[in-house]
Amino acid sequence: MTARPLRIGSLLALVLLCTAHVGSPDVWYEGDAGPYHVIVYVRVPGVVPGIADINVQVVGEQPKQVTAVVNLFDATAGTPPPDIAKSSGADGWYATRLWIMSPGSNSVTVGVKGSRGEGSVIVPVAAVESRRLPFERALAYTLIGVGIVLFAGIVTIAGAAAREAGLPPGETADAGRVRTGRLVMLGTALSLGLLLWGGKRWWDAQDAAFQTQLYRPFSVAASIERTDSARLFHLTITDSSWIMRGDSVWLREHDITQWSALVPDHGKLMHLFLIREEGMGAIAHLHPTTDDSVHFTSPLPTLPAGRYSVYGDIVHASGFAKTLVTEIDLPDMGPAKGAPAGNDAIYVGGGKSEIDTLADGATIRWTRGTTPLIEGRPAPLSFDVREADGSPGKLEPYLGMPAHAVVSRDDGSVFIHLHTMGTVSTASQQMFVQQQGTMAPPAMPAMSMPVDGRLTFPYAFPKPGRYRIWVQVKRKERIETAAFDADVGYLRAVSTIFRSSALTRASSA
Repeated sequence: MTARPLRIGSLLALVLLCTAHVGSPDVWYEGDAGPYHVIVYVRVPGVVPGIADINVQVVGEQPKQVTAVVNLFDATAGTPPPDIAKSSGADGWYATRLWIMSPGSNSVTVGVKGSRGEGSVIVPVAAVESRRLPFERALAYTLIGVGIVLFAGIVTIAGAAAREAGLPPGETADAGRVRTGRLVMLGTALSLGLLLWGGKRWWDAQDAAFQTQLYRPFSVAASIERTDSARLFHLTITDSSWIMRGDSVWLREHDITQWSALVPDHGKLMHLFLIREEGMGAIAHLHPTTDDSVHFTSPLPTLPAGRYSVYGDIVHASGFAKTLVTEIDLPDMGPAKGAPAGNDAIYVGGGKSEIDTLADGATIRWTRGTTPLIEGRPAPLSFDVREADGSPGKLEPYLGMPAHAVVSRDDGSVFIHLHTMGTVSTASQQMFVQQQGTMAPPAMPAMSMPVDGRLTFPYAFPKPGRYRIWVQVKRKERIETAAFDADVGYLRAVSTIFRSSALTRASSA
C-alpha cells in the first residue's frame, strides 16, 4: 500500500471516531461558573450507553462542593440529581464518572458552591456510538477453551446416558447399547453445532446492525470553479440524510432521524480549513457562504499546489457540532495576490519551536516550559504576544474570540479547532442554555480581551506523534498567523491521581 492510500484510509477510519473535530473527541472548556473560574475536561465514551469521566478544576478556590450532571438536549424526563465530584488532591481538581444513556447532543452541567455563593456552567458534549469495542484476545481464548470443554462434556454425558442409563449396576453395555450411545452423541453434536451456527448468525446480524448505526459525519465533495475574476472553492454536502431532511416520508421510509437546521457559530455557518498534506506547509481558514445549507462557496486564496485535507466545522440547532472531512488537489495558482479579505486567513511555511515573528514585527512566543508533551496530559498551550518593542501585544476580537488555534497531526488523523474557551462550540453552549433556561447566556470570551497579550488554550493531545499548531490573532484589522511544531510522546506511566480519567494517565515520561 502506498503512503497516500494509507493516509487516506487512516483519515477516513478516524473520522468515524469523532463528532466535532477529527480524532480528538474529548471535551475541554475553560470559563466561568458564576463567580468561579473553572476548567472542565470530559472524557467521552466511545459507546453509548457509556461512562464519561468528568474532571473539574476550580482555579484559585477551595470550593465546598462541586457537582456534575448529564442531560440530553431534547430530554423529556426530569433532570437526574447531580453527582458530587470528589477531590483528587491535585491542583484543585475534582472528578466523578457519569453515565451517558442516549446518543446525540448532550451536556454536562457543572455546579460549584463555595464562599462566593453558587455558580454553574453548561458544557456541550456530543456523544455518539463511534466505535465497536474489541474482544480481548485473552478472554476470547479462555471462552473458546471453556466452550470446547462444555461441548465435549454435553456430548459425552448424552452418550453415556443413552448407553448406560437403563443398565443394572455392574453390567457392561452390549454392542447395541454402545451403538445407540454413539448415535446419540453424534445427534447431540449435530444439534449443538446447529445451535452454535444459529447463534453465530444471530450475533453477526446484531453486529452488522450495530455497525450500521455507528456515527458517520455527512459525506461531502469539494471542487474548484474558475471564473474570470477569481477561483471559487465549493464544498457540497452529498449525504442523503441532509439533502432529504425536509422530506418526512423519505426519512421515515429509511428510518433516519431528521437533523435540525444549522446555526451560526461565531457569526459563521461554517468554519472551513484546508491543510496541505505534504509537510503541513500551508493552511487556509475560510468562511464560506450558502443559500441552502447544502452548497458552500468561498473565494479560494492563493495556496501552494498539492493535496489538501479539508475540514468544515458546523453546528446544528440541537447543539450538536460536527466536522465534515474530505480531500482535494489544488493546482498551481501562480504568484500570491495578497492576503484574503475579511476574517479569512492563510499561512504558508513551516513551524517554529518556540517563537514566530508576524508580518508587522510583533512576535508570538509559545511559553511551553520544560515539561515534555505527553499524550493524554494537559498540554501547556500558552502563548505570549509581544509588540516589536517588547510591550504586550494589542489584540482585537477575532470572530468574537481573543484568538483561534488549529492543531493537526502530520498524518491528518487528528484535527481540532480551538478557542481560548476550549474545544466546545459557543453556539452549542448557547443552544443548551436557551433549551434548559437555567441561567443567563454565557458571555463571549472576547468581551474580556487579554491586555497582557497572553493566550491559553485548554487541551490535551489525544495520541503521540508530530503535530503543528497554528495560532491566529487579529491585529489592525488583519488576521496574523504563527505556526509551531510539537512532538508528543507516548504514555509511559499511570498517575496515582485521577486513575479513572485520561486527564492524568501519565505522571512521568
